[in-house]
Amino acid sequence: MITTLLETHANQIKGTISCYDRLLLFGTFKAICHPEAMSYQLYENSVKLLDYEKKFANELRLSVRSQIQALAEQETIEIHHVNYNVRKEDFVKGILNSCQKKTGIVCILSAMESCLCFKVGKDANKKFLRLTWGKGKCLHYYVYILDEEYGLCYLRIPTWAPFRLQFYCNGHDWLEIQMKKQGISFSKADNCFTDISDFKKAQEIADNFDCAQLHRRLDKITADLVSIFSKWGESLQWSISQAEMATDIVFKDDLFLPVFYNELIRTATIEVKADNIYSFLGKRLTKVSAQEVATRLQTMVHGTRIKHTLGKTSLKMYDKQGVVLRIETTINDVSVFKHHREVKHRDGTSEMKHAAMKKTIYSLGALREQMLACNNRYIGFISQWKDHTQERSDLDKITRSVKDEQDRSYRGLNFFQSQDLLFLMALLKGEFQLQGFSNRLLQSHLPNWSAAKIGRVIKRFHVLKLVKKVGKTYKYYLTDLGKRVLIAALQLKERVVLPALGVA
Repeated sequence: MITTLLETHANQIKGTISCYDRLLLFGTFKAICHPEAMSYQLYENSVKLLDYEKKFANELRLSVRSQIQALAEQETIEIHHVNYNVRKEDFVKGILNSCQKKTGIVCILSAMESCLCFKVGKDANKKFLRLTWGKGKCLHYYVYILDEEYGLCYLRIPTWAPFRLQFYCNGHDWLEIQMKKQGISFSKADNCFTDISDFKKAQEIADNFDCAQLHRRLDKITADLVSIFSKWGESLQWSISQAEMATDIVFKDDLFLPVFYNELIRTATIEVKADNIYSFLGKRLTKVSAQEVATRLQTMVHGTRIKHTLGKTSLKMYDKQGVVLRIETTINDVSVFKHHREVKHRDGTSEMKHAAMKKTIYSLGALREQMLACNNRYIGFISQWKDHTQERSDLDKITRSVKDEQDRSYRGLNFFQSQDLLFLMALLKGEFQLQGFSNRLLQSHLPNWSAAKIGRVIKRFHVLKLVKKVGKTYKYYLTDLGKRVLIAALQLKERVVLPALGVA
């Protein structure tokens, strides 16, 4: 059984918390979600196909716009039009900082963006007209809300059919609100918790994320904001577009993690291979999928983040606020995961089998288990790496310049400096390991060195704490650090320097 870093560094860790981070959901009105369905609505409303855009679709557009404008007037807020190069999150943060609202609509943004829409065109045989899919652009409204249950979220509303909605919320905001209700104290910075008074209870809350409650809230928000809900609201279905599951390991202070994290990302960029990425995501690397890895797998380091990507799924590791190590799985297509569920066939029969996950909002529970397993597999994998933090610290100590008690400076050790390497090789003699060494004893092993030169090097090594003096004598022994440095010097000479010099 693997001992994870949670156990290895337990004395440095406050606790862990796993919950959804970013959630993006799509809302689709099934009654008008594809050309055939919309054609049926035209038939039911006695609308000719040629009148679809100018009459039917345009009337719906005006209805959606009118409701948004009425909401803006009711809330006494301005609708801000933003261009594609404006980061909406930053824009909204600026508004939040200046307003005093605790719940309700914060602001409304509008943007001209691309969308899939219906076009009137001829069928494949060019015998009659029909509705088909096409690409277009229309005005989209982003209604940002401070919700009493889910915190800051938004509903993106297109003004052209089929009106595919997009809803965003953050699981950390939801968990913050739930912990306040339960009386759990915490500290939060950005979108992560740097301290929680009761990690176990907080995790129990996160584990009980209610999909049905979210569904009811989404329908209520849509009914208030989207005019066509009164027409086709009963057919509205919500599906998962993107989900992020974050596992945060919270450390006690900001002294340990920065050094430890640098070691992790340094090793991850070397150790993580294609087959490892597949194993993290619960998949198996085959000859067919190997080609997919060659073209679609990327391991990138952006600042303090490392990201492993496979298709529409990614695994990230990064540090936040200097005390939180976050492991995060992001999925843009939930069907890549399989689980045991009921599968209904076209003939009306059904059976329980291992099948691809459905995109419905009610898959969030099963999706949470799958993504959390990915995070845990990654934590288990990185826990197997040897932590070289202490060795790097020792190397930094012996290679940088230091000063003695008289404030005299001594340069650090240089493994590739011939004089330093020669002195270390002299100390390797077996007789010195038992009885120690002195200036006089070293002279026979360093024939071209004067006693004064040997004395200066011994002094430097003493200041660097590589050797220690015996009482008031002139005898020295290697320290534990000095012994490790001696071994490193020998390996460097035998395995690197000499083989490199022997290359023709």
